[in-house]
Amino acid sequence: MAETITGIVSRFIFKAETFAIFKLDDIVTLGDVVGIREGDRLTVTGSWQEHPKYGRQFRIEHWEKPVPSTEEAAEGFLSSGLIKGVGPVLAERIVKTLGPDAVSVIIKDPNALKKVKGVGKRAPEICRQLQETYQVQQVVAELMRFGLTLKTTMKAYKKFGRPAAEYVRRNPYCLTELDLIGFHRADDIARRAGLAPDSLFRVKAGILHVLNESLWNEGHTYLPRDELISRSLVLLNHAEKSVPPDAVEKELPRLQEVRGDAEVSLTWARECEEEIARDVKRLARQRFEPPPLPRNLIEGIELTPDQETAVKTALESGFSILTGGPGVGKTQTVRAVIRAFELQNPWGKALLCAPTGRAARRLSEMTGRQAHTAHKLLGLRNGHASHSRKNPLECDLLILDEASMACLVLTKRLLEAVPSGARVLLVGDADQLPSVGPGNVLRDLLDKVPTVRLAEIFRQAAESQIVTSAHRINKGQMPLIDRSRPDFVFLERDDPEDIAKCAATCASGMGYGPLDVQVLSPMRKGPVGTAELNKLIQGERPGPRVKYGQYAFHVGDKVIHTKNNYLKGVMNGDLGMVEEIRGQDVLVQYSDGLVSYSGDDLKELEPAWAVTIHKGQGSEFKAVIVPVTTSHYVMLHRSLIYTAVTRAREKVILVGTKKALAIAVRNNKPIQRYTMLAGILESNPA
Repeated sequence: MAETITGIVSRFIFKAETFAIFKLDDIVTLGDVVGIREGDRLTVTGSWQEHPKYGRQFRIEHWEKPVPSTEEAAEGFLSSGLIKGVGPVLAERIVKTLGPDAVSVIIKDPNALKKVKGVGKRAPEICRQLQETYQVQQVVAELMRFGLTLKTTMKAYKKFGRPAAEYVRRNPYCLTELDLIGFHRADDIARRAGLAPDSLFRVKAGILHVLNESLWNEGHTYLPRDELISRSLVLLNHAEKSVPPDAVEKELPRLQEVRGDAEVSLTWARECEEEIARDVKRLARQRFEPPPLPRNLIEGIELTPDQETAVKTALESGFSILTGGPGVGKTQTVRAVIRAFELQNPWGKALLCAPTGRAARRLSEMTGRQAHTAHKLLGLRNGHASHSRKNPLECDLLILDEASMACLVLTKRLLEAVPSGARVLLVGDADQLPSVGPGNVLRDLLDKVPTVRLAEIFRQAAESQIVTSAHRINKGQMPLIDRSRPDFVFLERDDPEDIAKCAATCASGMGYGPLDVQVLSPMRKGPVGTAELNKLIQGERPGPRVKYGQYAFHVGDKVIHTKNNYLKGVMNGDLGMVEEIRGQDVLVQYSDGLVSYSGDDLKELEPAWAVTIHKGQGSEFKAVIVPVTTSHYVMLHRSLIYTAVTRAREKVILVGTKKALAIAVRNNKPIQRYTMLAGILESNPA
């Protein structure tokens, strides 16, 4: 039930770009606000909520700063100290001259102060302060007429200032510069505002939208010029043919945000690839004296010749890669690299990291050494890193595991923070899917720097149906299903709905904990996509729930965080369980602690009984269930099935048709990504 409270802002507890937590009189109040100061009188509308740590709080849904309308209120405000240069005597004189609505009168007509005796040269500054104090809500009110939410209007005001409403009216596509609105929403506002469909503002926004979508949704760091023009025209002419091809051609050279002629990139993405190439060359040109390797580098383990080569390569090279499939001894080799490095450099420092929290934890367990997420290692928070080129990491050896998951941005941040004189070793399976984010860094770097491939499957690993099946799939061979072996199972179902029901039943009845079993689907949509599978597995749960968009969250739900959030300390891909529902707050238990979500925070949370294979990359589960159906025909790739199977430690269940599995195994066409990194390195090798 909405409630309205009026009070004085007595103290700020926390203040970010457009969000604040503050005391309104003695009430802890929080929400999207901008342009308010201590001492301001506010009227806020919202609801009470209970925070697990900080107790009862009032969450704002709407706020306003009432303009004084009585003599007493006007004098009190003007003499409060908020308006510099106005004391009690002058405040009384202003109100007696201009009346109880003196503040409103001055805001509307700055010349009104000329009527007040004794103001003199202070008039422009007094007027400016008053306008600044109240202009926020005026601008917000104008912006909300465009159908924008309070949060979006706050962002717009923060970015564009007082002229925000005029900017939006003239060019609604300026809103696409904000995180909270995309091209299609801006297009709708532009249409209602009467902007011509062939406006150059629209053409520019359309081109940038296509490049951004291809970057973040498909991983391309550039698009061929003809493909970019074609995609842009499809977008811009989806309702009516209003933009001719030459309009896009003419606009491209004018865009400061893009680079390239035949291969067109967003400028910052091209610069990222160029910086990665420079840092790879900077580190790779270093050479070190390799130490003699003792026979028992790791007690009780004899390294294969390929593993010995990998250890020597890692220690003598400034930059190297170790790659190979499951069961070939990559982790053993990493342990050997660390041990040999320590023998050679007793005072040296080795750092271990991985792109995700789950991958970092697994690296720690397997090596017995502390490992961090790359984000934590760099101290990344709100887009800024504690460690960078100016303040590099203190290390002599940096090992990045699950390197196939490292996107363009993360790799750039990591390599620029590595000091000259340190070695870098990337470890990963190059046959897995590329990163969720943009780029194809590991594949682009293969053989451009010293690279060792491990291929020999260890005897113990060879006894696993999961390992042998993964290697068969990777060679284009169907896995051998041995019904007497429980670790690799194929359940034949034809109808997509039967496949979905079977996968859901398996997930619920295997006897594993929720975080130990994972359904991995190639797609989000369709009868066997993650959306439908999550509904089936989640079912109708009793008790309180919080609904946000298409999702409802209940106690006991398995969830996945979908965007790096440095304030909460939760990374994209982190899995957790809903521990408690308190009012409209969802409390999620992660491996590193309890995290609270409310309001728009919930857009970063999704059900995770089933996730896409891409989202599961870098994680390892005791059991994995994979629906395989021709209804996912466009996504039936060998690398997808291979990646899904290699996520399992104890059991794999494939559910579907052998025809669909055979199509996937035969389809070795790589998931193509347009990237520049390999070409940059080839044109100027390390």
